[in-house]
Amino acid sequence: MSAMAFVEAPAVAGSPLDHFLDRNRSRLEARLASECEDLGSGLSALGEVLGRAVGTDGRGGGRWRPLLTLAAAETCGGPADGALDAAVAVELTHTASLVLDDLPCMDDAATRRGDLATHRLVGSAGAILLSVGLLSRAVELLGRQPGYGGTLAAEWGSTVGLAGMAGGQAMDVSASTALRGAKRRLHRTKSSALPALALSAGARSAGASEATCAGLAAVGRGLGWAYQLRDDADDRAEDLRLGRAAGDWRPLSRSARIMRMTLRRLSRVPGLGDEGRDILAGLAVRVVPDVPKGEF
Repeated sequence: MSAMAFVEAPAVAGSPLDHFLDRNRSRLEARLASECEDLGSGLSALGEVLGRAVGTDGRGGGRWRPLLTLAAAETCGGPADGALDAAVAVELTHTASLVLDDLPCMDDAATRRGDLATHRLVGSAGAILLSVGLLSRAVELLGRQPGYGGTLAAEWGSTVGLAGMAGGQAMDVSASTALRGAKRRLHRTKSSALPALALSAGARSAGASEATCAGLAAVGRGLGWAYQLRDDADDRAEDLRLGRAAGDWRPLSRSARIMRMTLRRLSRVPGLGDEGRDILAGLAVRVVPDVPKGEF
């Protein structure tokens, strides 16, 4: 499912999810725009493309990862405003990962979200420096939170590092055969680690228990992996349309199976209110749709 499809998919009018999005989407966008303006001040060409990379011009994708952070905060009894720093940190981290993925030494992508890839605008060196700046700001935002900043910064390090997204990307670019065992599990973290952090960070901002944070992190890992499998299914369908060889791997059915497991796991996370649980489930199903009714 494309990020744009997530943006355009309507919530049920008057539903808790609808009200949540009405309350929080615009304030998230405003805060991201403010962050980009502050970070880019005085950086000349690099500062000019920072907002384009984050998508503050309206091409920012679905923002489902930071929205998970805000939803987790509300679900755990805290105000979404109290999780805005964490939500922005999650989106800046995601943007940095996209900029790095697009580099010539990685996926060598020419475009991103309907715009030129960042390295096409400021060169590979500029794109790398911009990514480092976004990552630095992300951990700064998390680390300055009173009472739990150190925990969040440590979780962020695990999320981004070689045991997380960087390691998963390393498996992706170096694999010449199908991954198995520990390598396959590490590869999953490329897509699963950040949604896990998004949910646990929102829960921590609301003072949730360790059991709740851990349970929501597990939900995030499942959602991220199901999302990646659905994306793999879209890639496979494109390969088939173009007459390219495609194996008999069934990512779409595996994605649906993982989503069913993830939604059942969400129903068992302690410390969540029913309405908040419904909001999180609704967001999840919009990220990875086509889960049979009644699964959550």
